[in-house]
Amino acid sequence: MRLSTFLTGLAASFAAAGAAFAQDLPIIGQPTDGELGFQPQATSSMQDVVWLDNFLLVIITIITLFVLGLLLYVIVRYNQKSNPEPKTFTHNTPIEVAWTVIPIVILIFIGSFSLPVLFKDQTIPEGDVVIKATGYQWYWGYEYVDEGIEFESYMIGAAEGNMLTPDVSQQLADAGYSDEQFLLATDTSIVIPTGKVVVVQLTGGDVIHSWTVPA
Repeated sequence: MRLSTFLTGLAASFAAAGAAFAQDLPIIGQPTDGELGFQPQATSSMQDVVWLDNFLLVIITIITLFVLGLLLYVIVRYNQKSNPEPKTFTHNTPIEVAWTVIPIVILIFIGSFSLPVLFKDQTIPEGDVVIKATGYQWYWGYEYVDEGIEFESYMIGAAEGNMLTPDVSQQLADAGYSDEQFLLATDTSIVIPTGKVVVVQLTGGDVIHSWTVPA
């Protein structure tokens, strides 16, 4: 019953996906020219990652400005005009202790926020759907583990050397994509149910590959 229901839902999802493209609906998570930052987040894990990224950006900016200020101070205070005779000392114990201890404290402070995010991402929940994604050069193989469904997904235009030729443009149009989705569009996409927990098992058939969801 579960397999039959899933197969029916999978077929309906492919049909719905085609209808969505035909209606020119937005593709969530698609990169946009001229934009900065991350794509829209749909999960609490990604929201935590974005918050951590913004938090670290503030810390890095403060450190960069502080180091820049020190450099400018040294340039002005210890240039040849201000110090015609060079100093003869070689060590300053308080400063050496400070530049060792302060970075350690900063790293511990950052770790107190970053480690919980890391541990949360490593917690794999019980999945309603399990998909095994296998990376190859240069395509993906997918398997719905519990349902026994397998297929391979190739980027549209790969056979033409990843060049946007008129033939590739027509293939994109036939699949419901625009030329802007070139190098993002595939001939077969995975389909997942909404409101369910999906676990993706990632492996590689040859070299190391990376598979991710923007949200």
